[in-house]
Amino acid sequence: MENTEIEKPPEDEKFSKIKALAKEAYRYLDQSRFKEAKERLEILLEEDPTNTYGLVGLGDYYAKTKQPETAIIYYRKCLAGDPANKFSLMGIMNCYRDLSSLKKIIEVAEEFHHITITDASILSRVADAHRKLKNFKESEVYYMEALQINPNDQYVIVGLGHLFFACQRYVEAIHWWEKLLSSQPNNIKILTEIGNSYRKIKNFEQAIIYYERAKDLDSRNFFALYGLAESFRGKKDFETAIIYWEKILDFDPDNKLIINRYADSLRGLGKYDKALECFNKILATGDDYFALLGKAAALRLIGDLPKAEEIYLTLLSKSPNDPRPALELSDLWDIMGKKDKAIKMLEDLSKKIPSNETLRERIEYLRD
Repeated sequence: MENTEIEKPPEDEKFSKIKALAKEAYRYLDQSRFKEAKERLEILLEEDPTNTYGLVGLGDYYAKTKQPETAIIYYRKCLAGDPANKFSLMGIMNCYRDLSSLKKIIEVAEEFHHITITDASILSRVADAHRKLKNFKESEVYYMEALQINPNDQYVIVGLGHLFFACQRYVEAIHWWEKLLSSQPNNIKILTEIGNSYRKIKNFEQAIIYYERAKDLDSRNFFALYGLAESFRGKKDFETAIIYWEKILDFDPDNKLIINRYADSLRGLGKYDKALECFNKILATGDDYFALLGKAAALRLIGDLPKAEEIYLTLLSKSPNDPRPALELSDLWDIMGKKDKAIKMLEDLSKKIPSNETLRERIEYLRD
């Protein structure tokens, strides 16, 4: 019996070719071999201009090569032919995120609502956009919808931690960070986020536990050391706070924020001259609001009242609606026998920011 080859129908040959091109293109995209990937995707689309893999692939190519506007064109072409394609929708959202167009992410989520509501990853992207735009109620709704689809989605849980921290709902933030920590016990970022949340509610002992765990994993971690120093400063344990400020200054000696905090702790120990040296070091490189505020406070404490008064008046002229220099100046004027002047200044400021209870309390105190 004669062997004869069965010829493949042209459609099968075309399908096999397209499949091979798509497979190669996506492999090259994964390998960041973008030229080869693009060549194969373009050949694929010549064969089949509406092919989903080809359109998504070119969208991915342009997204990966930092051309998000062009990527969006291809993702939208895909959705025109395949209205349920979630990969294209995620691609569009990622591009708008790269373009910092958060409102566009929300708009496209509404446009393709039928896809959005079915996928936790897409819902979390919308929730992230709302959170960054400070639309906290809307953000929470989307995160919770995403959790209903996938209760263990790590990105959703991270987002909830950030959301509740931003809303100052720190106990709830801790709940979600702890949920992540149970599966990632050595995650330094999560440990410091929990520490930050405890510090915000002034539970400094618990905060220190988590910062210490983070420090044990990385002894030079800035956020762990900063959190420890701030927690001990919050406990008025300035000597221990100074130990951690100095650890940071060992590897970041010119950090103005840390020098300011270090000087504040020195001032807390009554080492006013050393604190002044720190504030002057910062000011030698240019004006710094917090260094001036700290220097004025140190001068007041060592009894140089005229110089302190001069700095406070300068700060008030630069930031007339900031209550901090006004409150400290009112204390100074009270000491200098200028109580009436202090009350008048605080009353004028209270009219500008009537919601500030500290101003009202200080006025009442000075009147007594």
